[in-house]
Amino acid sequence: MSSDFQPTLTALRAIESLARSGSVSHTAIALGLTQSAVSRSIAGLEKAAGIELVQRNARPLRLTAEGELVATHARGINASIDTLGERLAALRQNTSGSVRVGSSGPSASTRILPPLMQKFARRHAGIAVNIQEATDAETLLDLRADLLDVAVLGDPGPEFETFELARDQLVGLVSQTGPLASRKLLAPADLASQAFIMTLAGSGSSILEWFHAADQEPRIEQRVQQTVSIVALVEAGLGNAIVTRLSLPPIHPGVALVALRDAPTRTIVLARKHGQPHSRAAQLFWQFMRV
Repeated sequence: MSSDFQPTLTALRAIESLARSGSVSHTAIALGLTQSAVSRSIAGLEKAAGIELVQRNARPLRLTAEGELVATHARGINASIDTLGERLAALRQNTSGSVRVGSSGPSASTRILPPLMQKFARRHAGIAVNIQEATDAETLLDLRADLLDVAVLGDPGPEFETFELARDQLVGLVSQTGPLASRKLLAPADLASQAFIMTLAGSGSSILEWFHAADQEPRIEQRVQQTVSIVALVEAGLGNAIVTRLSLPPIHPGVALVALRDAPTRTIVLARKHGQPHSRAAQLFWQFMRV
């Protein structure tokens, strides 16, 4: 068969139907065409193939062996086109699709995203929301590379389109049995003199700026990614820490939260690249979160 063989969709549907019914008139009714239109489609298909596809002297009509070959392939093509049409219809009706959401840490993954995703799922149950957790830096790289549709992270600036989801504040985390647990307010000097556990979850630069503004340097002895691990280390008396309030689990026995003097506030945003969204589902998710 020539590589120039480019049958029309109508012709493929016609030969598939003719293979089942053996009748031009039945095929015409099934496809909503005239009998002459069906005959022209089949004739055009034969011309493109360069070989007879129909045994016209038989009643009911039968396909030649070559015609059966074409009909077999036509069935697969027609089924694929029908499936594509159904998928596109579902996407147009907002009942299908997926959204890739980057999350830069526990504040987003445990406190901000779950209730928002729950509401979105109630409204758009057929759209899958896939969370990909990483550091702020890694999340930004993935957003730039179009590996994410949107991301929840600290405000990245004008490079991205953003809107605010929440504001989070840094708090001191100390052992309940330690000397700082009874304090109402902590200054940088209070924490700089003791072992310090530095978070790797995205607020490290803000923590260092808080210390440096008072000409203090934390005595960092541990660098830890997960907030639950930081809580466990503080509870064990292995150091103090500073974390974002929203990153903490609802229950954190054995540790005390103490406010920081002039505590930095972190704005958490939903961000995406400027321009056309990657998909209809991604645009829908963005609009839903912005309401």
